[in-house]
Amino acid sequence: MMSRPAQAILLLGLIGFAPAAATPPPTPMAAAPHISVPPQGAALYAPGHYQVDSAATKVHFHVKALVGGYEGDFVAPEGSVVIDPARPDRASVDIQFPVEKLTTGDTSTDAMLKGDSFFDMAKFPTVRFTAQDAPLAHGEVPTPIAGELTMHGETRPVTLSVRLVGVTPDEAPGLSVLHFTGTMTVDRSHFDMGFGRPFVSDKVDLTIDAIFRHS
Repeated sequence: MMSRPAQAILLLGLIGFAPAAATPPPTPMAAAPHISVPPQGAALYAPGHYQVDSAATKVHFHVKALVGGYEGDFVAPEGSVVIDPARPDRASVDIQFPVEKLTTGDTSTDAMLKGDSFFDMAKFPTVRFTAQDAPLAHGEVPTPIAGELTMHGETRPVTLSVRLVGVTPDEAPGLSVLHFTGTMTVDRSHFDMGFGRPFVSDKVDLTIDAIFRHS
C-alpha cells in the first residue's frame, strides 16, 4: 500500500475541478419534485441575471495514476450567468472557484497543493471559467460550450459539455432556479502543472454540478 507521503507527492501532480446514480421511479409515498423543461422552440429561460448558488455548486476532479487514482473538489464559487433579453437562447458565463476552498479530504495534501510549489494560491487565488455567447442547454441533449479556463496564471481555451437537469420554481413568483451538470477534460501541463507525469496522468476529468438562481 502506498504511504501517505507518497500519496501526497503524487497528488502534487493533480489539477482539476458525477451526476448522482439513477434511482428507481418514486413511489406515491415519495413523489419526486416537479421539474419543468421548456418545450422545443420556446424561450429556455427567463432573461436576466442568475447568481451561482455557492453552497450547492461544486467541481469534482478525478485523475488516473499508476496506482489507483485521486480526486477532490473545488467548492464555494462566485459568479453568474447572464441571459440577454434580445438573445434568450444565449448567455454569458463567469464563475470563479477559490483555491483556498480546494479539498481532497487530507489537510496536509490540501496545504501542499495550495502552496507555492503547485497552485501558488498567494499569487493565483482563483480558478476561473468564462464563456461569451454560450448556447443554452436543451434538456437531455448535451450542449458544448466553448470558453476559457484560467489557472495558475495561464488562460487556455476549453470546451465544457453541459446538460440541463431541471428548471424549478423559486420561492418568489416569476423567478427560476437552473440546475446544470457538465463535463470537461483538461491537460494540466497546459497550465504549467505537469508535476508527477507519467506516474500521474496529464488528463484530468472534471464534473460540474451547478445551480443558478434568478436574481
